[in-house]
Amino acid sequence: MITLTFNTFAGTPRELSEQVRKGKIAAKDLPVLALTDQALAQVQALGLSERGDLLPILAELVLFKLRAFARRPQLVLVEDEEEEPLDGPAFLETLLALEEAIAFLEQRSRERARVLAVPPSPLPKDRRLRPMPLQMLVRAVEPFARRAELLLEPETFGLHEAWERIKGFLWGVRQTQFSRLPLRGWGEQTVAFAALLEAKKQGEVELLQLENFGTLEVELKRTRPF
Repeated sequence: MITLTFNTFAGTPRELSEQVRKGKIAAKDLPVLALTDQALAQVQALGLSERGDLLPILAELVLFKLRAFARRPQLVLVEDEEEEPLDGPAFLETLLALEEAIAFLEQRSRERARVLAVPPSPLPKDRRLRPMPLQMLVRAVEPFARRAELLLEPETFGLHEAWERIKGFLWGVRQTQFSRLPLRGWGEQTVAFAALLEAKKQGEVELLQLENFGTLEVELKRTRPF
């Protein structure tokens, strides 16, 4: 149930509408925007029929306040003499349109009061089906599962092949940069770098790098063919 509060009033939207209609609360004092925000903040907890009843009542409170300002005598101030006067016929047409909208909403609310929002009935359970452990389900599905096979290409460029290629190149130039070695692609460069580290450990080559991430110099240390 929605509860609206302002000043000394606290009650439902319908109770507020009744008090305004009976003159116990002045329509011009209604904080329509604040009341609407309060109602919308609580609308999620309402049922279908209660939601249908809420909108006509809120629209009726707006109409009460519009009528209150419509009856107010218009005073023309000196500084406002150049402003355009309020369009009386257009304002009355707005009130009539709002009254028609309220009547339509009330009619729809009465019609929807006959509709009951009920959850769908649950499907009947087949008593022939018994709960089955997960492991049993996995074993039942295994014969129909597609087996995955991992096909790996045979290694054609390992550490030995990399070192043989580097060794043959260095015997002709003695010293070079790593980027100038006869290597194709990132894969061969990775294997070749690992081969150079092994050759460095064996004392076959000297590696020199003057700065971090700088050019890597490779120098052959032997003076005779392998």
